[in-house]
Amino acid sequence: MIDYIKLSSRLNNTQVADLKNRIDFNGSYNESTGELETILPNGKKVSTRSYGWIKNIKIELFPGGYIEVSGSLHKCFNDGKHNYNQFGRKEAEIALKRLIVVSGLELPYFKVDSVEVGVNLMPPIPSDDIINNALMYKRKPFEAKYCSDEGNYRQATLSEYWVKLYNKRLHYEKKGYDIGHEILRFELKINKMRMLAKYGVYTLEDLMNNIENIARDLLPKAWKEELLYDPTMNKQTKEKTLQYANINFWRGIVKERRYNYHHNKLYRLMEGNTCAIQAQVKDVMLDTLDCLVLGFTVYIKGENRLISHN
Repeated sequence: MIDYIKLSSRLNNTQVADLKNRIDFNGSYNESTGELETILPNGKKVSTRSYGWIKNIKIELFPGGYIEVSGSLHKCFNDGKHNYNQFGRKEAEIALKRLIVVSGLELPYFKVDSVEVGVNLMPPIPSDDIINNALMYKRKPFEAKYCSDEGNYRQATLSEYWVKLYNKRLHYEKKGYDIGHEILRFELKINKMRMLAKYGVYTLEDLMNNIENIARDLLPKAWKEELLYDPTMNKQTKEKTLQYANINFWRGIVKERRYNYHHNKLYRLMEGNTCAIQAQVKDVMLDTLDCLVLGFTVYIKGENRLISHN
C-alpha cells in the first residue's frame, strides 16, 4: 500500500553522532578542516548536506541536525531490488523495523512530507490496453513520463497529488524477472499533507495506523474519477465515439462547460457495449486491498492459482 515515502525530523548532536557511527555518509569535504562544504559559483563556501544509504533508502543529513529519509519501503522490504509483489501494512512494518534497527532513528515520530499510496493489480485485460486508453483525471490529461527507477508510465499532475499508472510486469521483465502475469500499478503520490490531515496523519506512526483506511478510501475513488476509453468497446459503439478516443479532443474542451456533457455522453454510450473494464478493475482493486488488510492471498481471476502477498 505504501511505496515511496519521504520523512523529516531534527536530531540533536548525540543522535547525529550515533547515526554517523552506524552509517557511512558522503559529501563534499574541505581537505584542510574536514568539514562538509560546497563552493558556490561566486566562490563562497557554504555548509552542505551529507548522504547515507540503507539499501535503497536515502538519508540526507543537513547542518544543524535536520534530516530527511526517503525511498521505497516496498523495495527496501525486497532488499532494494523490486516492488512488483504485493505489499501491505505487515510488510511495511517489517521494512521499518529493519531501518530502525540499522539506523537507530526514531522513525515513527518523523514527520511525513510525501507518500505514495498504491496497489499492484492483476487486471482482466493487458495492462497496456488500459494505460493507453486512460485519458483524463479530473480534467487533467494523463501524460507519458519516464524515470530510470520505474520506466515508462502515465501521470496526471494535480497541485497536491499525482495519479500514476504503469505496467509493472513489463518494466521488471525487461530487467530479467519472470513475472508470469499482468501487473497494473495504480497509485497516488501525495505531495501536500493537507490531503491526509482529515485522517489525522502527521507522523509516520499516524500513517501506519491509518494506511489501510486511507488506501481503501482514496484509491477506488481516484480510479472511478479517471476517464477511461474502454478498449473492449464493440465496433458499432467505437464508430460513434472515435473522437472521444483522442486525447487532443479532451484537451481542447477541458476548460469548457461542454466537457461534462461529452464525458457523460461517452459513458452512456459505453454502458452495455463494453466489458466494463473500469468497473472490473475497481472490483479487483477492492478485493486486492481487502486481501492485503486481512493478510489473505490474492486470487488471479480466470486462473487456477493463488499469489501470496508476502
